[in-house]
Amino acid sequence: MGVEAMNALTPLSSMSLGLMATEPAQPWVEEVRRARRGDSNAFAALVKSMQRQVYGLCLRLLRTEAEAAEVAQETFLRAYQNLDRYDDSRPFDLWVLTIARNQCLDLLRRRQKVRTEDVDDHSHALPSNEPNLEEGAIIRQERKSLEDAMATLSVDDREVLALYYVQKRTTKEIAEVMDVAPGTIMARLFRAREKLRNKMQAAEAGSEKGAA
Repeated sequence: MGVEAMNALTPLSSMSLGLMATEPAQPWVEEVRRARRGDSNAFAALVKSMQRQVYGLCLRLLRTEAEAAEVAQETFLRAYQNLDRYDDSRPFDLWVLTIARNQCLDLLRRRQKVRTEDVDDHSHALPSNEPNLEEGAIIRQERKSLEDAMATLSVDDREVLALYYVQKRTTKEIAEVMDVAPGTIMARLFRAREKLRNKMQAAEAGSEKGAA
């Protein structure tokens, strides 16, 4: 991999991740064509356009920033090494997300079990234009409650919720990444939403009871 492409991978661990942000659709065709010809600048551009999506998915599945950054870098390395195997008829971003997903699941399998500790507080990712300190604190607490509830869900539930709500993927796109039928994704989304809603309601009830 060229110097420019490698440099594009290094900021992943320190990037400021907006968990609810999404990236616009990108025209991959020309960049992929140039990258296949050995243009490292073209691949660096692909990495830059997708690193937030890939890192965000890895963070949702693995729940630790260090591991998410490491797997994201490995994902782009594998994508670079396998450009000749990429099917041009498939959206490049979905292909890369599939690689990231498989890398995350491999790591989770090696762990033998999914960790149960709470996810880190990502309050640093909140917008900087908060109305005031009091409202900012409320927003952070609500986001923390959501993240804590998400952390108690299974990997499959976190994955489908992250792809649908955080990355704004369609059920068809998610089905392609997860290699299942779109109808299966709709069913998984329904179940995951219900589980998350129940977790949030239980946590809210427990908080109100403790404050009483």
